[in-house]
Amino acid sequence: MTTSQIATLMSVPIAVICLIISLRAFYVYMFSRNNMIFVLGLSMATISIGTFIGLAGDLHVAGNTFTTEWTRSFGACCGGLFIFLSSLVKSHTEMQQLKRWQWFATALFIIVILLTPLYPPIKNPLISFALNSGRMIIYTCAFISYASLYASKSTRFSLIMCVGFLVLVTGYGLNIPGIFQAQLAIFTIIAASIRIVAYTTLFVAYSVG
Repeated sequence: MTTSQIATLMSVPIAVICLIISLRAFYVYMFSRNNMIFVLGLSMATISIGTFIGLAGDLHVAGNTFTTEWTRSFGACCGGLFIFLSSLVKSHTEMQQLKRWQWFATALFIIVILLTPLYPPIKNPLISFALNSGRMIIYTCAFISYASLYASKSTRFSLIMCVGFLVLVTGYGLNIPGIFQAQLAIFTIIAASIRIVAYTTLFVAYSVG
């Protein structure tokens, strides 16, 4: 098995962890009707689905030759964005508004998925770098937001979330060498390992927070 194939398979646990977080969040939401938990569940479902679709493209499941990086990036950005925005919400009305916007974004994500066969191959590493940077920017914003919440409220939840997003940013940052140099794919494996730790940390945050 090549280094590149190992790097690809490292996305499997990421997708599974995000799926578990999503299913647990929706289960809790059925009893609590907590809108923030709903936003989390839908966000993690988006990240998980995007990652699974990315895997299907990378592994050429059923012989497909689709370029799935656009869909994977959209899912990760969309999911991360709404987790970040939920940390800024101050009232029930704002949370209801955020839920409506998330439904709209989810519908847009479905359209992005359906258009997957039409996306052109990504041949320029600068495009991959831009897609990776988009995720880094969103997760950096989430890190700063939860760091600010911890500074003002010092809750265990905000601390664990802060750490989780910092590790995520690090994980995506380590993707960069492999984007520009194929022989540095070992960094992609390390980056995926770090992101597994990061998503596990987010799972812990919502479990004990």
